[in-house]
Amino acid sequence: MADTAHDAVADAPADSNRGLERLTADQRRTWRDAIAFYAASLSRKDAIFDAPLPAIVRALADGGDAARVPDAEDIDAPLRSTLERAAPFYREAWWPSHRAANVARRDDVQALVDRHGAAVPGFITRAYGLAWAADGYQVHLSAWANWAGAYSTTGNLLVMSSLDRATRGFYGLETVFHEGMHQWDRAINDLLFAQARRAGKRLPPNVSHGVIFFTAGEAVRRVTPDYVPYAEANGLWAAGFQRFKAPLEETWKPYLDGNGTRDEALAALIARVGS
Repeated sequence: MADTAHDAVADAPADSNRGLERLTADQRRTWRDAIAFYAASLSRKDAIFDAPLPAIVRALADGGDAARVPDAEDIDAPLRSTLERAAPFYREAWWPSHRAANVARRDDVQALVDRHGAAVPGFITRAYGLAWAADGYQVHLSAWANWAGAYSTTGNLLVMSSLDRATRGFYGLETVFHEGMHQWDRAINDLLFAQARRAGKRLPPNVSHGVIFFTAGEAVRRVTPDYVPYAEANGLWAAGFQRFKAPLEETWKPYLDGNGTRDEALAALIARVGS
C-alpha cells in the first residue's frame, strides 16, 4: 500500500473496493488469496528490471483482451493457477470499467499521435542524433500500471495507466514518447560517461533521465506552445531532479533551440552537474 502515496495510483484502493463489493464472500477469499500470492512473490520485484516480471508482463500483454490466460512458458504453474482462479472474478467485477477506461485513453492519445506523431519524434531524434526504433513502440494500456503511471522495459514494451489522471491529453502524448526514449538509455549514458571522463567529473545518477524529461517536454511544447511539460506540472523537478533543471535550461535548451552541437551541449551539462 505504500505506493498509493503516489498520485498515479492513489485511487487504486477505492477502485479495488468498488470491485470487491460485487463479489461473493467465497469470491473475495479467492481474490485475496491471489493478492497474497502476488505480495509474497512478484511484488517484491521491480516490474521494469527484475526477472521474471518483464517476460510475464509481455506474455500477458500479448494475450490482449482474451479471457483465458495466455499459453506462455514465462507464466509458470503457480502463477497460472493463481491467475486462472482469479481472472473470472476480475472480468466480472473490474474489467468492464477498466476496458472502458482503456478505450477512452487509447482514443485520446491516438488522436494526438495521429496529429503530432511525426513532429514530436522528429524533434527528439534530431536532438539525440539517433534513429527511432524501426518497429516503433506498441503501447499497452492497463487500468493501473505502476507508481509512476507508466513504464517501459526491455524489447520495446511500454505500459501506461488508463486511470492515471496525469497522463490525459498532451501529457499522454509526452508520456508515450518519454517512455520510447528509454530505448536509448545505454547510448546516452555512454555519451555522458565519455564527457564526464574527458572533464574528470563523476556522473551523477539520473542525469540521463533528466535529459529525457526535459527533451520530451520541449518536444510537445513545440507543437502546442502553451503546454506545461509533465515534469514541471507534476512536481518531478522538485521531487528528485531539481539539481538538473537549471543546468538543462542553460546548456541543453540552447542546443534544442538550434545552437551548437549535441556533444557540446552534453559537455556543458556535465561541467555543471558533475562532481
